[in-house]
Amino acid sequence: MTMNPAPMLLTPPFLRHLALLLALLCFGTADLVLASPANVIIRVPTGTPVPARLPELLAKWRQSGQVANVLYLTDGRSEKPERSAKFAAIAVLDFPSEGSCESWLKADAAALPAGLIVRRADALANGELSPRDSNRSIFVVNTYTPTVPADRFAEYVAGYVHPLYEAMRGTKHLVRYTAYLERGETGKVDALNVLEYRDDVAHAAMAALKSGIRQQVAAATPTYAAFDKIKDTLRIDGYGTTATYTELPPPGSQ
Repeated sequence: MTMNPAPMLLTPPFLRHLALLLALLCFGTADLVLASPANVIIRVPTGTPVPARLPELLAKWRQSGQVANVLYLTDGRSEKPERSAKFAAIAVLDFPSEGSCESWLKADAAALPAGLIVRRADALANGELSPRDSNRSIFVVNTYTPTVPADRFAEYVAGYVHPLYEAMRGTKHLVRYTAYLERGETGKVDALNVLEYRDDVAHAAMAALKSGIRQQVAAATPTYAAFDKIKDTLRIDGYGTTATYTELPPPGSQ
């Protein structure tokens, strides 16, 4: 199991929170907030079999209340056939508090099977529509490698990623999104944008709408247009991985 310890903070936490607060004032929406007080992202590397015990452990932690929620995606497939997927499976764990996350990392994370990538992460932007049926949804995880410190990358998410995804959500084809930034040394951790489309029809329809949406957002949002010019200096684009929503085992099945 590859455990990446939390790095030294690049900036004081209040600066990150201040950047998010300023973004809230600019966009006038409560969606640009941490989706959860604490998150851990677990990835099964491409080419590695998904450990049979993984879903059982995830279900156990969720059922016990140690983990508030788990998003479990399997069957990772690259959106570009000439490239490999970024993961075979991925699990996003939402914890009710920083303390509960730290307790889990100290007492329970060691139970995870070897060979997994396990990292703390911060949710920098989130939006969703309800009701939705995730069993019918199409999930896409866009992976990037930031090349700038965390506070600068948070500014990019607030000014570019958030307004774009909000516009996509406005079409009602995108029913949920969360932009995560893993904690760790710049250049050695990833930013993952988890997108949930209503169904395969909505996913296919978005492809034809994206160009027009980008133009509309650029015209209405100065920060989007500014970041669009320099985004390639802020992160390395790792392309998307499509994955399948997978229910965890029910209580008592372990």
